[in-house]
Amino acid sequence: MIQITQMGYPSLIVPIIVLAIFGVDFKKGFLLLQLFLWTDLVTTALKILVEYPRPYYVGKKAINLENNATSTSHCGDKKVINLENNTASTSLFSENGIKDIFALPDNQTLKTFHLKEACKLSSLGFPSGHVSLTTVLWEGIATVFNSRLIRILTTFAIVLMAFLRVYLGKHFIGDVFGGLIVGLISLGVFKYFLKSPMKRDFFKKESFELVLRRQNLIFYCFMFVIPIILITLSLVRLQPLNPCTVADLFGMVGPVFGMNIAYLLIIRKGIPSDTGSTEQRATRAFIAFLLFEVSKIILETCFCTGQMGDHYLCTMAETINYQPFAFLKCALIGFLKAFIPVFTIWVSVVICTKLNLYRKNEERL
Repeated sequence: MIQITQMGYPSLIVPIIVLAIFGVDFKKGFLLLQLFLWTDLVTTALKILVEYPRPYYVGKKAINLENNATSTSHCGDKKVINLENNTASTSLFSENGIKDIFALPDNQTLKTFHLKEACKLSSLGFPSGHVSLTTVLWEGIATVFNSRLIRILTTFAIVLMAFLRVYLGKHFIGDVFGGLIVGLISLGVFKYFLKSPMKRDFFKKESFELVLRRQNLIFYCFMFVIPIILITLSLVRLQPLNPCTVADLFGMVGPVFGMNIAYLLIIRKGIPSDTGSTEQRATRAFIAFLLFEVSKIILETCFCTGQMGDHYLCTMAETINYQPFAFLKCALIGFLKAFIPVFTIWVSVVICTKLNLYRKNEERL
């Protein structure tokens, strides 16, 4: 069950979409990546704006089956279980938190949560990101690739993910419904875009020239201004801030900026065609996947160990009263760790073009 829920994490899904971009259809895959990363960004921003806790953070009778360890709480019983990371429960709340997974915390518990835990992104539960991302992933694939089979499987995938997130103690029922609504709204906007002239304009070089043209301004606003607004609102809302939280927040917008800057560089030279033999497609997909994963490994190695590591910086910041330098450095590290892997899409296109695995074809839509 835990393995199934891994399919809701962007760190696993994005590389698979990258494979589709380079091995199946560049434009359809890139549209799917836009849908997925934007839904992830909006879902995370909503979590911060709503500030609603997960079940296992507000009651010791809620069981978190995704993280393998018993509770170390000193008040009430110790029934919180953690099966994933061998870390202890951080619940601070007594028996009046919640009675079961289907109940809701009372006002006093919510106030306590906002004071103690709401500054941690991992503590926030509404809406469910797993459900919103599962919804847009499966229905998005069915839409862009016009697959009836995938559309049939979509409902099953959503229901299964929603059930498991509640069963594993990660979400309330309302959280998964909220995730479903976010996913459906994202899909509605996405399908409207596919049917509008903007889809065709999105793949035209002139739509991204630096000129004061209406459609150009709309695209640039969507790709860069809206993420900045969301990160600003999140920084204002999520108080008190600590360096680790700042790193998470900037990591939230990193993939979107990486994807969009990579696209701007690609569109300047022309969208690559999807022609090529099976071997060429497989080679392109392998190169893109390799660059994506290797960059992630290098960044994790450089930024998670030693004095360059964000965990080191967070610990350091706590000992020096959160100096601004620590916040800035953690923000930069969080952003780069999320930005660079997605940005390798452009690097992969350049390499594949140099190796004659692609030929530019700006007219094919």
